[in-house]
Amino acid sequence: MKRTSSADPMARLKARYETQLHQAAHAQAELEKRIFHLKTLYDLSREIAFLNDSDAILQNLLMMVLGTFGAERGLIVLRDASTARITALAHRGLDDAAQAAAALARHHVAQPLAAVDLRICTPFDVDEHCKGSIGLGEKLTGEDYTPDDAELLATLANQAAAAIRNARAHQELVRYAKDLAESLRRIQLLESMKASLGKFVPKTVKDLIERSPDAPVLEKRETDVSVLFADITGYTQLSARMDLDRLNQLVELYFGAFLDEILPLGGDVNETAGDGLMVVFQDPDAQKHAMAAVKAGLAILRRTRETNATLEGYFEPVTMHIGINSGIAAVGATKIEGAAGTRWTYTASGTTTNIAARLSAFAEGGTIALSEATRRRLGDAFPVEDLGPQALKNVPQPVHVYRCVLPQDVPKVAV
Repeated sequence: MKRTSSADPMARLKARYETQLHQAAHAQAELEKRIFHLKTLYDLSREIAFLNDSDAILQNLLMMVLGTFGAERGLIVLRDASTARITALAHRGLDDAAQAAAALARHHVAQPLAAVDLRICTPFDVDEHCKGSIGLGEKLTGEDYTPDDAELLATLANQAAAAIRNARAHQELVRYAKDLAESLRRIQLLESMKASLGKFVPKTVKDLIERSPDAPVLEKRETDVSVLFADITGYTQLSARMDLDRLNQLVELYFGAFLDEILPLGGDVNETAGDGLMVVFQDPDAQKHAMAAVKAGLAILRRTRETNATLEGYFEPVTMHIGINSGIAAVGATKIEGAAGTRWTYTASGTTTNIAARLSAFAEGGTIALSEATRRRLGDAFPVEDLGPQALKNVPQPVHVYRCVLPQDVPKVAV
């Protein structure tokens, strides 16, 4: 019987050991390569993570890859995908960077570019509109670039592409925030202008402009309205006894209180003339705007008494006389042209307004004079005293006048 040599098992064991040792060495090399790749990727991420500028990202990427691969020449370009126009560029060690950039921008493939001596090139996509390429010159060691080098370069390029996308998104967000801030500033300015103009423009005009800002309907139209005039009794004598600043302060106190009552009732203050107010009330229901006008008149008398009591000892007491008329008036803008320019006013004009003004002049201090047209719309809502037909200044025919019967303590009227 032939005997097996004892050396054969030892040879097989040695061969197996050497194979496993080689595999371990290969695995260790692969692990070290992956660790190196990850470390390089980490270093790049740390460098560009907080950059919000594409040019800065490209510069950092270029310096990173030159150091990682030991090259002294390198180039990165970004180009517009549709026009091939170069939108960003980073380079180092090139004699003619413009020529090299133009060549690399046209060379969107993972192959060397011998025309400008770039030994390795890696394309990358930022997005569908922006493409990029990285090209490196010869290594300082003279070694060739390996597939592992190409893999790492592609990984770094894709990481940079993601950073550029984030930077552009941040820049877009910053632009949007600036645009939004500017829009908000304009809105605040417009709101401020609106608030300021609201002190001078009737509410009806503001509503018309808000509904149709490009072409507000301001032309005159015949509308059924109630017009209220309220004047300070004895204003001429009062102004003769008081200095102008003190008189204006007094008027502002009273008229400010009146506006607090008029506006919630839907009244538009069309004119203020030192000692008086003209207020127009509109509503599709003719009875409602007449009721609102009388409620406003009663509120003016009440606030006058309250303010008189508050200012007792500081100012002389004031009394108001009020006239109210209802009917058809021409409501809208009136253009007044003169040598100094053109001015527009929005008001109610015509016989209805004229009679309301004359009724105010006719009324005694602390009373409201109503026309027949207004009284008829009130029904029995308010007690009135019939004064009969009265001749009013500049009114051709006598006007039947009624006076509101006011209690000693005028109650607050419900809006």
